Amino acid sequence: MADIISNVFNENDEFRALILSDKECAEELQYQEVLAASLEIFHLHMSSTQIEESPESSQGFCDICMETKVTNEMFKLENCSDHSFCTDCLAQYIQSMIQDHIFSVTCPGLKCCATIEPVSCKSIIPENVFEKWEGGLSESALLDCEKFYCPYKDCSELLIYDHDQDIIECVCPVCHRLLCAACGVPWHTGFDCDKFQNDEKNREDDLKVEELASSSKWMKCPHCKHIVQKADGCIHITCRCGSQFCYICGETWSESHWSCQISE
Repeated sequence: MADIISNVFNENDEFRALILSDKECAEELQYQEVLAASLEIFHLHMSSTQIEESPESSQGFCDICMETKVTNEMFKLENCSDHSFCTDCLAQYIQSMIQDHIFSVTCPGLKCCATIEPVSCKSIIPENVFEKWEGGLSESALLDCEKFYCPYKDCSELLIYDHDQDIIECVCPVCHRLLCAACGVPWHTGFDCDKFQNDEKNREDDLKVEELASSSKWMKCPHCKHIVQKADGCIHITCRCGSQFCYICGETWSESHWSCQISE
């Protein structure tokens, strides 16, 4: 009987120990859950603080001046995500390109071919630069054989010649003066284009000869006006037209012109 009672008490002790063990486990689990939640809140707080205080989140690096700038000083290109530039550097770069008549402006990044559109940078460049940029792009889009300028110097308006049409005599829409679209000159009354262009070529050739004669001190025959070059010999020249003249002064020859050689 005593053994039975002892066994009962022993079993009860084990049962109470089991209950106590489960309670401690529950409390430990609850403690770990609270600790985990607290750590999560702490990490979230620290992350938000780092984002607000981190200099990287509010600064950028300009690939032109090689300096770190705050975000509001940087400019983001629409067609290039590989390079970044500050507003001042990019604006100066664009203005320099337009000033050099380079209207197809690309990203200034090394070996970058991304195209910069005028409208995307309108807010950072002067209005006159923007207008010149767009005008230059429009002009570049025309084939060289299709464009010419009004030949009158006080106008010089850009015009387009449609080669599919036979109309060559036209009026400048700006200065309203008559011109030849095929030759790109003021209208040549009384001459067709072929004759005018041949005459122009001859005039250009004559002008070159005149300039060469002047620099070489060649003389003109006073009778036929042909240019004569004296390689050697005296100053008494007989032209192929038969007239005689002095190679020093260019006047009709007389014996008195020998004095020209002495004075020379």
